[in-house]
This record gives sequence, structure tokens and C-alpha cells, in this order.
Amino acid sequence: MNQRFGQALRRIGGRLSAGGACPIGLQLGRDSLSLVQMEKTAAGPPAFRAAATLDYACAREEILSNPLRLKALLKRAFAQQPFRGKRVVACMPEDQVKIALVNFAVAEGQSDAEAIVRELGERAKGNSAGTILDFILVRPEGHPGQHKEAIVAMAAREQVTAYLDLLAGAGLQVVALDIGPMALTRVVSWIAMPQVESPANLLLINFGSVGSYLTVVWGRRLMLDRAIEFSEQRLLAKAQMLLEMPGHEAKRLLVEHGFATATTTAEASELSHTLREVLRPEFAALAAEVSKTMIYTASKTRGRAVDKIYVMGDITRYRGIGELLGELLSMPVEVLDPFAIFAHRLNDASLAKLLPRSRAAVATGLALRNVKIAWPNLT
Repeated sequence: MNQRFGQALRRIGGRLSAGGACPIGLQLGRDSLSLVQMEKTAAGPPAFRAAATLDYACAREEILSNPLRLKALLKRAFAQQPFRGKRVVACMPEDQVKIALVNFAVAEGQSDAEAIVRELGERAKGNSAGTILDFILVRPEGHPGQHKEAIVAMAAREQVTAYLDLLAGAGLQVVALDIGPMALTRVVSWIAMPQVESPANLLLINFGSVGSYLTVVWGRRLMLDRAIEFSEQRLLAKAQMLLEMPGHEAKRLLVEHGFATATTTAEASELSHTLREVLRPEFAALAAEVSKTMIYTASKTRGRAVDKIYVMGDITRYRGIGELLGELLSMPVEVLDPFAIFAHRLNDASLAKLLPRSRAAVATGLALRNVKIAWPNLT
């Protein structure tokens, strides 16, 4: 097992030279390509220079196996927005990376990396050959012999190499590879809670088509990332079965009516109520997973709770989703909109092409990789 995941990947490119364009954040999601490029401002947070999200016209596997298809997508995006340069910070496809919270003990004279590799090697029972990993310390304190915690990202070397070859074949120069949870941490680290004048402690719910993720960001630190079975496909299958209608029709109802309580007509109100009741068991299961995560977070922070919950992903297109989840979780819930956090010059037409805007959140975090945060109250 190679413990030098980050170092091995960073060897493919160095830091940007002074005065060069900021790298483009690139995410090949399950259904779409997202690209974001930030630019520095004279004072204050960075701003969006360009952003684009393009749906695939084929299965993602065809994009991953054919640099020419990716190059064609990039050409369309560069024609729409003023992207500059071909340097990118990309993240591995989520199904090619395993992320785990690892408890490990450091022996006298041993580095954290060596201790983590030893721990994972013992768990894998020698079946870890060809794996590249990187880690982020969650609980760095401790002396030799005491336990620490780290979030560890693992990927098969052959898949990492194939992905780098794909990006290079499409004409891109990779500055770094990253993971989605770290990218999201960078985005929300710019969100301050007014009452404390510091980065908020947040729970992020990232809804996917076949699975979802719960991510806890404590200030500027990634604390936890765990996968759960809740998904859009699961919601649509339940709605399709109970409402006895085709899947595309069920999705249309969810997008147009969703779960909003404030509606314009009695018919719309009845539809929203029906959708709430039909899908309530699925959301109750989601609430149970969130509760487990909250309990874990409290156990690591001396009983403190997160300040707010942000949601993202295609499900955020469903009207009233924030309201419904806020009721179930008894906490403020808001859809994550990167374009409400950072300044931009995109017109309404360009913003409309990005809907739901939260799909650009990971790419935004990737684009922020080389941007430092200057919080006055933090070191």
C-alpha cells in the first residue's frame, strides 16, 4: 500500500506561477460535468470567473473511457464561459474512491502516515497492494501510544492512472487530484455565523442519484464523511410504485410541486401533501441517519451541535425540500448555493443553465484549493 497518495498525485504538477490564472475546478459527476474557475479580488473573498454544468448525452462510462468525448464537452463549456487556461484541480469519481474514518495508534518514532498504513494493512490482511491513499487528521492531538483519528481516502492505482490519462488526453494539465468532501469543506468554510463571527459548524447532505453522503465540517475542518443508502432513484421508485405512474411523470411532479406547503391552488396543495405522505417513510429513514451523525458529532465536540444543515444535489430541485427537512430534523435547513457565497458576473441565462446551483459546489471547492481564507479571529 502506498501511503503517499497526495504526494504522488502532486508530482504531476506544481503550484501555479505568480500571476497565472487560477486552476479550473473539474468534477465528472454521475450525470454531468461541472467546471468552475475563480479569480482573486482586490479585497475580500474570491469571485467566480466562469462556471458551467453540462449534462452528458451518454453514460458516464463512455466519457471516462474516451478522452475525445470529454474534450468535446470541454469545448462546449469553454465556448459558453470565459474560462482561461487548461490547468485543473479534479476529483476522482466518487465510486472510485473509498473514504473511511480510521482510528490508529502511533508508536514511538513512527509517523502518522506509517501508523495509518500499518492499521489499514492489518485490516486488509495483505490485500492492499496497488492502493494509493491520502489522509486528513481529524483528531491530531495525542502522544506516542495514544489513539488518533484520520479521514482516509483510498483508490486503486490503476484507476487513478487511467483518470489522469483521460484528463491529459482531453488536453488538460492536472495541478492536483482531490476528494469531494474536502472540496465542500473549502466552500462552506467561507460561511460565517453572524453571532460568532467565525466559520460555522455544519452538516452537509449531498443527495446523489444512487446514494447520498453526510459530511460534517467543524469550522474549517472536515470531521466526518459517510455514505448512506438514501437516493433520488429510491425516492422515484417509491413514488412510481405508490402513485402508479411512470418514473418520468413522478419526477415531473416532484420538480413542479414537491413538498411546498405554500401553493397557488387547492390541486397543487393536495399534490404536495400527497407527495409528502407517500415519501415520508423514506425521509424518516434519512432523519434517522442524520440523528446518528449528530450523536457522533456531539460525542466528539463535548456535546456541541452543528449550527445549520445544508443540502445539495439534484433533489434540491424539488420544491419545499428545505422546508420538509427542516420540519423532520428540527433544525434550519438551506440549499447550498455557491453563487450566494461568492460574487459572480453570470447573467440570469447562465445561472439558469446551472440549476440546481448546488451541483457546482464540489467544482467550486476544487477551484478554491489554492485560495487562503483570512478570518480575523482564527489562526
